[in-house]
Amino acid sequence: MIKKLLVILITCSSFVSDEIKKTHNCTATWYDTTPHPIVHREHSTAAISKNLIQHLGIKIANKNQKGTLLIVANLSNNKVDTVEATDKCLAGPNHIDLSKKAFGKIANHKQGKIKVTIKKLI
Repeated sequence: MIKKLLVILITCSSFVSDEIKKTHNCTATWYDTTPHPIVHREHSTAAISKNLIQHLGIKIANKNQKGTLLIVANLSNNKVDTVEATDKCLAGPNHIDLSKKAFGKIANHKQGKIKVTIKKLI
């Protein structure tokens, strides 16, 4: 019985550690979501590049389902925000386009472009 429990715990912990390792460094910019009612939400949101969607297994929000929650950390000041993936970004690979609200939580809007790391929230 104890051996079975240990096997289950080891299996679960290796699965969790694999999920935690799925982080990615990328470039972040911001956009004003107000004119886009589909992605305009009260909380922080983001548009994600296609390669990041595939690499991290991100689900984009639609009218019936919420998008994947991501932790976004500014590499220059370690400020963090949690965002919902609501759209695909056309800016190119390794890019996340944060809502104005999300970007403002981790950087000054005047910066325009920052280096961040993103991680899927489990």
